[in-house]
Amino acid sequence: MNTETKQMKLAYWAGVIKESKTSGMKVSDWCASNQISLRKYYYWHKKVMHGTYALAVENGYLPNTDSERLPDRLPAAPDFAELPLPTDINASRISIMKNGFTIEVGPDFSEGGLLRVLKVMKNV
Repeated sequence: MNTETKQMKLAYWAGVIKESKTSGMKVSDWCASNQISLRKYYYWHKKVMHGTYALAVENGYLPNTDSERLPDRLPAAPDFAELPLPTDINASRISIMKNGFTIEVGPDFSEGGLLRVLKVMKNV
């Protein structure tokens, strides 16, 4: 079986498995009503799940060895939003507020200075 045919079959069976899962029926009942043998269903279920796992490893969602710790859950797909750049110099300022005190940091403020301010704010 060539790669393209295999991918087409995996895609077809992935759809079949998804349909069975979303039906709310037991797998055996769903297979009987759709004239699919349980043996064939579970054969393709294993192939689809193995392909899904391999894809998750390939994309870095899961480790590729058993010795690595599995994440608690797969990361959600990120949502990206385009943020406009500030048009005026005041927009690049940062305000830090704690316990009624406000410190405003401008764009020319040094990283070392900011660290010192944050240490002081920690004790406020």
